[in-house]
Amino acid sequence: MISRDFLYSIHKDKKSIYLFCENKSIIDCQSIYEELYKLEATTDFTFEELQNYQAYIFLNSTLLTGSTELPNNPFYFGELDKDNIIKQDKPSYYFSPKDESSGLGRLSIFYKNDELCLLNYSIIENSLNIKLECLSKQSLEYKDLISNTIKEQKTIQVDKKQSIAKLHALLENQNLECIHGGKVILQSNKGKSFKDNNIPIMLESDLLNSSISACPNTIAGVSVPCTKVANVKGALSQKKVNNEYAILQELISACITDKGFPLKVSFTPTKFKFDHSFDPKEGLVKQSKNQTELKEPIIRLHYKSDRFQKDNLPIYNLLINNERKEQDKALNELNIDLKDIEDINILNQFKQGFSKDYEFKTLNLSLDTNLIKLYFIIPKNIAKIHKSAYKEFENKDLGAGYFTQLHEYDKIIKNALEDNKKLNAYHFSFLAPAKMKNLKLQIAKGLDEILEDEDRKQELYVCKFVVVNGIKI
Repeated sequence: MISRDFLYSIHKDKKSIYLFCENKSIIDCQSIYEELYKLEATTDFTFEELQNYQAYIFLNSTLLTGSTELPNNPFYFGELDKDNIIKQDKPSYYFSPKDESSGLGRLSIFYKNDELCLLNYSIIENSLNIKLECLSKQSLEYKDLISNTIKEQKTIQVDKKQSIAKLHALLENQNLECIHGGKVILQSNKGKSFKDNNIPIMLESDLLNSSISACPNTIAGVSVPCTKVANVKGALSQKKVNNEYAILQELISACITDKGFPLKVSFTPTKFKFDHSFDPKEGLVKQSKNQTELKEPIIRLHYKSDRFQKDNLPIYNLLINNERKEQDKALNELNIDLKDIEDINILNQFKQGFSKDYEFKTLNLSLDTNLIKLYFIIPKNIAKIHKSAYKEFENKDLGAGYFTQLHEYDKIIKNALEDNKKLNAYHFSFLAPAKMKNLKLQIAKGLDEILEDEDRKQELYVCKFVVVNGIKI
């Protein structure tokens, strides 16, 4: 037996791996075989041989094999009783997509009063032998898009400096949608001087932050529509036209909505063809194409006691960079000075991914048994589209632009301190507004539905992160 101090244990025989998990376990699917390989380094096993093992995972002695998608609840898998209520005596599963190009995401598993969280679960490869049967149009289209994207990636394994087959530019009149069927409103501005049969092409700033109408997406019965295009960097051309990159149809699934879902398009051949850009960092920072004034960038903490809780727990006591903030009324909004990152390993990790044109800052929050480490990657230069508005912006220390969470750097550390086995550390990383000096942190109060409705009315783009009983979602 291989014992681990992460609320789960790993056993193996010659052909199988068995994982026995307790309530609140958190497992990174991609690290399981790596852990085994490190632990078995003195044996004759190779890493490739370990990858061929059959995996079996248990939650308090119950084998987790997967389930079928529930009606009208995309990405929620389980069984219903005669009253159409989810059975508590059977495991249920909720998949939250995170990676737009590989099908990876977070799989939350619920059984009776216990909960298990799998990070980097692949809905395509059925990680750890948990098979989820997709039935809804939304999940099936998502799997299809991911499968196609993976196929594209396998065929585009060439040097970054080499070009690939020419791809077709997106036109203003094409039917572009989020995977739920919400329609993207296309309007060419920068690309209007390049036309195919009198139809202009779409360039980067034309598509970025374009509105999405009539998205029917719901999660657990709550409406969570895609409202705008939030990221287009994975679908850009290699060369610029009119000083911007073109949007390429064949790679449109790499474009992401504000709710983290990919786009889809009905393909139309065009006379404008480009090579694909291999450097996603070349794109514009997330911004509004028609923005005439800057709004304060908003980042918001949502604190809950349960995964499906629709409201937020009030916070009266919070430790901020080792300084206590406490009051009789629930905390609502805090202005915070950021610190330099002292951890050399983390700092070097960011420096490898970002150029010298960025600064790196951090903020530590302590809340109950949760240590929350926030990292901010701050552009030193303001995007052209913001420069004019920034001159008139009253709160320059808050920066120009928006926050974007960088999930690839997120991680959870169980039992972060040896003398406090209940303390868990959560690492969240964000691309911050350009030239940000100070942080204005909001703390969610009340119902999420009311908060999101108010955000939509005020046309605010809010970057939120959620802590749920020691598990981030």
